[in-house]
Amino acid sequence: MIHRDKILTALESRRDEFVIFEDELRDQYATYRKALLDAAALPAPELEARLSGPGPVGARPLEGFSGGSVVNRFGGGWKNHEEARAWAFETLLGRTTFAADGSQILPTKDYSVPVAAVQVGWFENPHSPSGAYIKDTSFEILTPREIMVRTGGATEVSEQVVHRRRYEREVGAVISYLNGARTRGFEPERPPVVFFDSLLVISFVEILPPDQREAYVRDIVSLLDASEKSGVPLVGYVDTSFARDLVNMLQAAFDLDDAPRINDAMLVSPGMLWGDRTPLFVCARQGVLDEYPDAWQRGIGFVYLKTSGDAPPSRLDIPLWVYERGLLDYVLDTVRGEVVVGNGYPYALEAADACAVLDSRDREMFYALFQEFAGRASLDLHVARKAISKAHRR
Repeated sequence: MIHRDKILTALESRRDEFVIFEDELRDQYATYRKALLDAAALPAPELEARLSGPGPVGARPLEGFSGGSVVNRFGGGWKNHEEARAWAFETLLGRTTFAADGSQILPTKDYSVPVAAVQVGWFENPHSPSGAYIKDTSFEILTPREIMVRTGGATEVSEQVVHRRRYEREVGAVISYLNGARTRGFEPERPPVVFFDSLLVISFVEILPPDQREAYVRDIVSLLDASEKSGVPLVGYVDTSFARDLVNMLQAAFDLDDAPRINDAMLVSPGMLWGDRTPLFVCARQGVLDEYPDAWQRGIGFVYLKTSGDAPPSRLDIPLWVYERGLLDYVLDTVRGEVVVGNGYPYALEAADACAVLDSRDREMFYALFQEFAGRASLDLHVARKAISKAHRR
């Protein structure tokens, strides 16, 4: 049970710390926003010269700033949502989009026989006049041998093993589609566009042990390789990004003090209207990219795309071969169309998530079925009294 008065008292006791945080954020933002505008006004060779030092630079502009602006205008100019949807329908007609997403049921200590599960869903939409699409799932059980690990003084169930398997299966579903698209063939100037519900520069693995980090890197590199080999553009999409590649670029270019409070999305957001984007940048982030093969260490670009009227722009990671083959605008218009249909979020990702998601009722059903199975298989299954007590109280 939560107590309103105690919460308000606790918050008031820390008021000064929140105020200091806001003041520091405001000061850092003003400094870096000015630096961003100054960078946009610099001739491209001068900016590149400023980024030629030995240290990490975060990002390098690939397209260049348009007329000294940090925003590339889209200019949809629709009067209402009906006009936007009509544009999206016309744009997407005949363009195939694909997305995969996953969900998991984590192991619990409440059951004496550990078990976990991973479900991956995918959605392929050719945007044909008939409205036909493909939506399906795969479901996998993880047994005690896979999810139990030994620590210094005990044997524990590992949630990380389940998360790792989910990621592996999501990547596998996308690679399977990419290979299939390559075999079936398509018009090179109108390829399918694949959405991946994560960035392609996977900095989240930097906190993991080396063996786990290497496994994630192998997966994402396999995905990047499959995309380039198939000729199917891949978009790593995150609608709320806290990446700081542009912040680090500006710090390197103008020798600024560190600014841990700000991120790229808040920095480029002012003045952006729906559909606007930043120029394409090469991701030159320090860290996990050093573990990618040479071809990919500077082979991934990113743009920030305004997909909502009242939120910071989304981040899109895109392999640079897409830009080199002249497909960047095609891909970005496809993303815009999907966002219109999805009311602010790419519909393909939304549909894949809805297909894959396992909610609390699904988990309850899973464990009920597991208990039935355990009885038929004569497993010595026990349920902790604490779990039974919680179930009765709730």
